[in-house]
Amino acid sequence: MLYQRLRKICLALSFGLLLLVPSWNLAAIDQAGAGLAGGGRWAELADRVIPSTMAPPLVGTLWSVDLVGVEVMDPLAGLSLLVTGRADLAILIAVLPAVLIVAVLGRFFCGWLCPYVPLLAASNSIRHVSARLGLRLPDLRVNRWTPFVVLFCVLLITAVGGAVIVPLVYPPAIIGRQLFHWVFFGGLGSGAVVLGLALLVDTFVTRAGFCTYLCPGGALFRVIGVASPVHVRRDASSCDSCGACDLACSLDQSPMTDRLDSGCERCAKCVAACPCSALRITTGSPVLSLSARRQAP
Repeated sequence: MLYQRLRKICLALSFGLLLLVPSWNLAAIDQAGAGLAGGGRWAELADRVIPSTMAPPLVGTLWSVDLVGVEVMDPLAGLSLLVTGRADLAILIAVLPAVLIVAVLGRFFCGWLCPYVPLLAASNSIRHVSARLGLRLPDLRVNRWTPFVVLFCVLLITAVGGAVIVPLVYPPAIIGRQLFHWVFFGGLGSGAVVLGLALLVDTFVTRAGFCTYLCPGGALFRVIGVASPVHVRRDASSCDSCGACDLACSLDQSPMTDRLDSGCERCAKCVAACPCSALRITTGSPVLSLSARRQAP
């Protein structure tokens, strides 16, 4: 499926850039004579493969990146600064591109660009293998408003304390920071513990639980993308209610019963899994629902 191939390419490029950017900057610093020995063998490899005559065009991570002098910022970063009273016109302009894209495409970032997706895929694989071996791991379901409560609490703590704490619990920011730490200093920082805990929750407590119920970025994208015209549509006349699409979805959506809301990440795994070709990504009237109610079995 071309859609899935494009999505996987985007995910690979996203993760690759998170590794390339600090490597390129490390090489530039080292070649300028700074001699950062902390990078170790990675610094030596960067020196060999990255052109010494080219300045790195990117600085930063998915949290906030400077692209040839133009800053683009994660909407959650901008909102965090806003509640502390430190947002200005430049920050609002920096978040505008991402806000517009999410408003049109919905929570696509989580399925197309988030560097946590490979870890989530590993978690799902562990759960799948465990099920094949006869060991069914728990898959708890939490109140559908939990992610918005988490987002509110994180922003409230930020506003009261005056310090932006989101990067400490937001996987894209954590992964970008950990890769930087690994490239420059040859090891991982304390953020690896948070990632490990998130992985444990996703694997042994509830499938994709961190992304579905605890990620403040995912909750914000759901709010921004609530009126997105891009969504999954089911042809009821072709559907045989096999449940393959619901099983393929990691974010507590149910395409089989049309229980879809702004939590859908437009990954189209449900479309690819449908044996009847009853699902498709389309445009039309927006879902206009932050969290659809689970239908009774």
